[in-house]
Amino acid sequence: MDTVSMTHAAPGTPAAEDPYGVSLAWLLDQEALGLRLVEPAEVPEVSLGWAHAIELVDPTPFLGGGELVLTTGLRMPRARAEQAAYVERLAAVSVVGLALGVGVRFATIPVGLRQACRRVGMPLLEVPLPTPFVAITQAVAARRAEQQNAAMHRAASFQRQMTRAALEGGIAGLTAVVARELDAVVLVLDELEHPVAWAGETSDLRERVAAELVALAARPARTSIAVVSDTGTLAVQRLGGLERPSGWLAVETPGPLSVGDRLLLNQAVSLLTLQRERPRELVDARHRLGATVLELLLDDDVVAPSVVRHLGHFGFEADDHVRMLVASAAKGRTSPLPLVAHALDAASVAHVETETDDGVVVLVRDSDVSAAVDAVTSGLSRAGRHDVVVGVSGALPTERAAAGRAAAVHAAASARASHEQVGWYGTLTLESILADEVVRARVATLAASPLAPLLDSRAERERVLLESLEVFLRHNGSWETASRALGVHRHTLRNRMARVEELTGARLDVAEDRVALLLGLLARER
Repeated sequence: MDTVSMTHAAPGTPAAEDPYGVSLAWLLDQEALGLRLVEPAEVPEVSLGWAHAIELVDPTPFLGGGELVLTTGLRMPRARAEQAAYVERLAAVSVVGLALGVGVRFATIPVGLRQACRRVGMPLLEVPLPTPFVAITQAVAARRAEQQNAAMHRAASFQRQMTRAALEGGIAGLTAVVARELDAVVLVLDELEHPVAWAGETSDLRERVAAELVALAARPARTSIAVVSDTGTLAVQRLGGLERPSGWLAVETPGPLSVGDRLLLNQAVSLLTLQRERPRELVDARHRLGATVLELLLDDDVVAPSVVRHLGHFGFEADDHVRMLVASAAKGRTSPLPLVAHALDAASVAHVETETDDGVVVLVRDSDVSAAVDAVTSGLSRAGRHDVVVGVSGALPTERAAAGRAAAVHAAASARASHEQVGWYGTLTLESILADEVVRARVATLAASPLAPLLDSRAERERVLLESLEVFLRHNGSWETASRALGVHRHTLRNRMARVEELTGARLDVAEDRVALLLGLLARER
C-alpha cells in the first residue's frame, strides 16, 4: 500500500516498520534467557527485527536497522566518550537496542554506556554469562516464525468470514466484518464517491476521504493511499480496474496497519470489487436498454403502443402520465449522465434516460416528478456540478412523451438565464420564455417593424413614449393605474398612447397588438 505521509521514527526505532518484529517486552519475559533491562527504567514499546552478535568497534556497515546488537564488549573502549560515540553510531543506523554480555570483559554494565543509551533513548540490556547469544537469536527467529504463521491463519479465517458475510449480508455485511476484525471505522463509496455502506462513526471521515481522493486523482497510477498520523492510519483503496473504478474502500484504524492487517484489507478489496462489479454490469445493461426505449419514444410525436409497453420493465404503468426532464451542463463541461442516473437509481424513482445534443433527457412518472427533481439536484450539488440546470416539462400521456422534450429544453434555458437550478415549464412567464436566445431573437425581429419609429429615434419625446408604453402594457391597459405609476395625468397618458398608435400603426385597444408590442419591448430589454 502506498504511503503519502508517515510519522518520523523516534531515536532507537527502525526506519521502516517490520511486519513481524518481536517486541522487547516479549523477549524480556523469556525467563530462560535471564535478560535484564538496564535502561530505561520501564520497558519501552520497541519492536526488533533481529538479534545480531557483533564485536566490532564500528559495526554499522554490517547493520540494516531494527536490530538488537549483542556484544561482550571485547573491543569496546573503556573511555566514556568513546563508549558514547559507539552508542551514537548505533542510533544513527536505527539499531533498536544494545545487549551487553557481562562477565567477559566487563563485570557490570559500564556507567558511560548507560549514560549514552539514556541520552539517545536506546534500550540497554544485560545478558548474564551463562546465556549464549545464539539462544537469544534463536528465540527471536522462533517468535518471528510464530507471528508469520499466526498472520497466515488469521488471513485464512478472515477470508472465510468475509465470504460468508458477503453471501449473507452483501456489502453491508462485509463492511461490518472488516470493521470488527481491524477495530476500524470503515466506509465504502461508489464510483461517484457516494456512501454505499459504513460501520463505526463516520461523521467527518467522508470529507477527509474526499480530500485524499483528490490527491489520488492527481496520480492515476496509484490505486491506494495511506496517511499515518499520531492518531492512527487512514487507508483508502480503489475498487475495480484502473480504467474505471467501481468504488472506494476507506478504513481508519487507531494505530498503524500491520502487514497482517494489510493482507486482510487486500482480501476485503477483492471481495468488495466482486460485489460492486457484478451488479454494476447489470445496472449498466439496464440503463442501455432504457436509453434505447427512450430514444424510440423521442423519435416521433406519437409512438406505437408496443414501444410504450416496454416502459413497464422500468417501473412505469400503462396509464401513467409522464414528464420529461433535461439536465443541461454548461458549455465545455462533462455530461452529468452518470450523476443523474445514479441519483435516480438511489432514490428508487422509475426512469429511463439518454444523452442528446440538448443534454441528459430523462423520462419519469408525473407522480414521481418532485422526488426525481430533488434526487437529481441533490446529486448534482453533492458532486459540485453547479453548472448543470434542470428543465421540467408539463405532464403528458406516455404516447405523447416526445412533445415534452422541447418544453423541458426551454425550461432549462429559462433556468440558466434566471440563474436558477430548476425551471418548470408550467410556471414560465413572458420574461422566462424570452430567456431562450432563439425565441428572443425571433420575437425581436418580428416586433422590429412596429417599434422601429420609437426605437430608431434618439429624441427625448420618443424615449418618454417607450417608457409610457411599457408601463401602460404592464398595467394591463389600465389608464388610472398606469398614469399613477408614471406620475402623470391620465389625459397626458392618453395623448402619449395616441402618439404611439400614430407612429407604430398598432391599435392599443386590440389585444393582439398589445401582446406584440409588449413582447417586442421585453425582447429589446434582454
